[in-house]
Amino acid sequence: MENDTIYAPATPSGGAIAVIRLSGGSAHNILIAVFRGPKEMGHAVLSHGFIEADGKRIDEVMAVRFDAPRSYTGEPMAEIHCHGGSVSVSRIMAALRDNGARLALPGEFTRRAFEAGKMDLTAAGAVMELIGAHSAAAADAAMRQLSGSLFTKITALQKLLTDALCIIEAGIEYPEEDIEADVKRDAMPLIEKARQGCLNLAQTFEAGKWLRQGISVAIVGRPNVGKSSLFNMLLGYDRAIVTAQPGTTRDAVDDETVHGGVPLRLIDTAGQRDAQDEAERIGIERAQHAAKGADIKLLVVDRSAGITQQDKDIHQSLKGDTVVVLSKCDLPAAVSLEQAREAFACDVIEICALNGQGRDKLLARIRPIETTDADEVIVTSERHRDSLWAAAQSLETAQSAFDAVDLDCVTIDIKEAWDALGEITGQTATQEIIDSIFDTFCLGK
Repeated sequence: MENDTIYAPATPSGGAIAVIRLSGGSAHNILIAVFRGPKEMGHAVLSHGFIEADGKRIDEVMAVRFDAPRSYTGEPMAEIHCHGGSVSVSRIMAALRDNGARLALPGEFTRRAFEAGKMDLTAAGAVMELIGAHSAAAADAAMRQLSGSLFTKITALQKLLTDALCIIEAGIEYPEEDIEADVKRDAMPLIEKARQGCLNLAQTFEAGKWLRQGISVAIVGRPNVGKSSLFNMLLGYDRAIVTAQPGTTRDAVDDETVHGGVPLRLIDTAGQRDAQDEAERIGIERAQHAAKGADIKLLVVDRSAGITQQDKDIHQSLKGDTVVVLSKCDLPAAVSLEQAREAFACDVIEICALNGQGRDKLLARIRPIETTDADEVIVTSERHRDSLWAAAQSLETAQSAFDAVDLDCVTIDIKEAWDALGEITGQTATQEIIDSIFDTFCLGK
């Protein structure tokens, strides 16, 4: 199958223009068989013409050929830019199939690029992250990774380990020189620098996860304390129904916005009290479930009514990162900011949904991790984080082994760390790891 010429649409259906890709040894011959245009087509030059099948024109198109190895996959490639109607796309793909190409598997174009050495595994993974980015910051992070920033970082850590291995293996090769103390003196700083580098990089995963998936924020509290008004204020428009009647929100309502380059998924929940009917009971259960799974919880307390025992009970039930929001600060206060901080022992922010007071401060608190440094390398893959943790653990074992065992055992731990880092770039990745990565790709990439 790896020698087949493959094709697939590279654009989503429904657009005015569709792009169909071809890659493989017969890509240019298949293009010539279906395309009626200039006799000579240069590398990466769009040409106007028509697609024909069975002697009949089926679409007017632009076509381009790419010569190996100057293509995305490193193979001979071609693209057909046709009209986006489903009939046109289907008929052109049928013509390609009839001339010997087969439909590509998901991610097969990028996999061929990886196998041809056109990109490492970090860049291959970044392709899908760039496609799926929900914010400019996420796209920037994916683009940095696609451009090689993570690969450069990983190979620099591996270079430290290679240098340490050279020092240690010299000591193993010349045991009569009794230079073990010198070996430890020279190799240990390299191992420690690599270990700390692995830990520092792994710790960026939380920020990377937020960039990729966004931050889920559950707004919870008693009925009629201003949860839906806060929800609308943070979104910037009226999404949830707001009335003076308690229990207006019966179900979890969610929507997304982007702040500071990070997607925020806001969840407005039903007010928590003794349910008046079955529908409200279900809504309260969903509110509790939403709060449990959210990254950040906003407990809304009506400042004009003061802190109730029910407010305290709800706060007690919340686990993880919680911010108390004192709402309705345009009304006379029954509780002060200092009293609320003392009562809840967490961050407290005053807001007024009517005029937007406190919105910027609350949004800044929701997004506490800075992720906008243009030069920052951020780990966005759980697999990458786990490999970095594994490498750091092996290096910690190597450090401990210097005084306890012979130098051969130290080199084993260092090589394990090197291999763990190689799983990130693809140097030591197993076929199972590679398969799992490309299985997540969409058709045409």
